[in-house]
Amino acid sequence: MNLAMRFCYLLIFLVFVSEANAQDSTVIYNASVTLSGSIEKTPFWISANKNGAVPNTGNFGLGQFSIYKIYNLNDPRRFQWSAGAEVVASYSEKPQVFVSDLFGAIKVGKVEILAGQKAHMTGLVDTLLTSGSLSVSGNTRPFPRLQISVPDYYPLYFTNDFVSVKASYSDGLLHGTDIGYGSVRSISQTFFHQKSIYFRLGREEGNWTGLLGMNHQAIWGGEEEINPVEKMSKGKAYRYTVTGKTLNSRKIGNHFGTIDLGVQWKRTAWTYFLYRQNIYETGSLFKVINFTDGLTGLSIKRNKKIKERYFLVNSILVEVIGTKEQTNKNPFSGLAIFEKGNYYNHFTYANGYSYFGRAIGTPLIANKYNTRSDDGLNASEFTNNNRFWTLHSGVTASWLNTNFLFKGTYSRNFGTYISPFDGRKDQVSFIITAERKLKGRSGLIAFAGLAGDIGSLYPHSESLFAGLKKTGFLN
Repeated sequence: MNLAMRFCYLLIFLVFVSEANAQDSTVIYNASVTLSGSIEKTPFWISANKNGAVPNTGNFGLGQFSIYKIYNLNDPRRFQWSAGAEVVASYSEKPQVFVSDLFGAIKVGKVEILAGQKAHMTGLVDTLLTSGSLSVSGNTRPFPRLQISVPDYYPLYFTNDFVSVKASYSDGLLHGTDIGYGSVRSISQTFFHQKSIYFRLGREEGNWTGLLGMNHQAIWGGEEEINPVEKMSKGKAYRYTVTGKTLNSRKIGNHFGTIDLGVQWKRTAWTYFLYRQNIYETGSLFKVINFTDGLTGLSIKRNKKIKERYFLVNSILVEVIGTKEQTNKNPFSGLAIFEKGNYYNHFTYANGYSYFGRAIGTPLIANKYNTRSDDGLNASEFTNNNRFWTLHSGVTASWLNTNFLFKGTYSRNFGTYISPFDGRKDQVSFIITAERKLKGRSGLIAFAGLAGDIGSLYPHSESLFAGLKKTGFLN
């Protein structure tokens, strides 16, 4: 940690020095302090999708500071660079200080190469109010990775700019894990492979836009130790992971991905966005498919902020998420082709699809130790609840220069196929926040809120929290 902190300070120093001599960049900072008091553990919506920064132990104090050098969109030059760092410090039952973001990137034309830790999300969703993208949601700490990408939609000129594309390819480092099936009980290092490609149909300024694409993630590593009989080298294991090739009828690594579809309709006052993430995990993607499991959402956003003294709704979101089926079927006969899946868990890696104890995908997949203690726990599973049906909603509004946000989630939970619950467990989680700029305080914002968990999946908890935050430019 000391080495990481020194590197963080060095990065901040270099950003300041560079900014003093360069007019082609912008440096932005974010600082915040939060105090929270809970009657039990931290409620779900205070900690979910916060990049692993918020403690789940209930009462806590949290400080965050970040500084970023961002690209200058008005710079005509093809070559630019970017960098960023964020430090998180919390005081609770388990005080901790860690570096969250710590990265550098260069951009040549539309292509970006990034190295380091940077928070990110994958999939078509409403990024503000969503329950969380199924593949990568920003629920856990950022992990070190090397990525090459076209991060923004790039128009294909031979289609007269009607079709645009963005894509990414990355490999990252995760921590070790216990092994549930293999020649060793644990390994010290696992890896995270990810690739994605998305297309936009229709010009950005048009009223109608269609979106479609897919992403593929896989956690792998330690194959030469887990199964030495196969003599699987690290290079060979990587090739099998990237291509999805099977060995003895099983894939190398823990794979998860979604096929995403969306349509956006822009009107004068509002923009409507309908999207769907469809899960694939086991079997052949192109021969069988699971139509039942996935995330469907409808987002409605006001296009322009209106300065009125009256109460105004600015955005609305409704999502339905289902993961109960977990079976690939023949799309014509409906017959099951492969065995039941076990989303976000894995028969080899006990950590499943997680990092630092939190799900990499949707936060609706909870660490088994964060649920009620009377739920059945299986040592080989990361989560004890990956079969659920969820209705999620969100609203943002404004009144008298105060901004409000609400998220509410109702779920029916059934455990896993390996360790089903004795009966259905219903759960309601919610959060309400309000924030307002303080007059004469140079953009300082005060915020406060209430959150709670009511039901039989999580411990019953309620929390009040408040804090201050500030964002600004340094150049």
